[in-house]
Amino acid sequence: MSATTTLHSVSVRPALPADGETLGELDRSTWSTLHAVLPRPQPPYEPFFDERHRPEDFLVAEAATDVDGKRIAGYIRLVQPTSLACHAHVRQIQGLAVTVWARGAGVGRTLLRAACAEARRQGANRITL
Repeated sequence: MSATTTLHSVSVRPALPADGETLGELDRSTWSTLHAVLPRPQPPYEPFFDERHRPEDFLVAEAATDVDGKRIAGYIRLVQPTSLACHAHVRQIQGLAVTVWARGAGVGRTLLRAACAEARRQGANRITL
């Protein structure tokens, strides 16, 4: 996608198992030494979703563009930090990525707002990083 792509709208939805390949590609394309805690992924790549990273823990941003129609522009992972009862009111953001072509268009902000709304829906009143 070119640097001149225009985003017409951004919507957020729960991730689907079928999003795994696209989200894995997005995750690898945004990997950086500035924030990564693990080494750069190398082929063969592990599945994006697994027992610890379930689709229901992710929200996906889809952007309608003037070039490709609607496509995934980013994701955020929102989970309970521990299984301790004293953390039942807390949700933790454990991943946020926005594809290069969608940066600067409010996708990250939209994902953060959606994560806050989802945390409230789940009964949480605190979010941590």
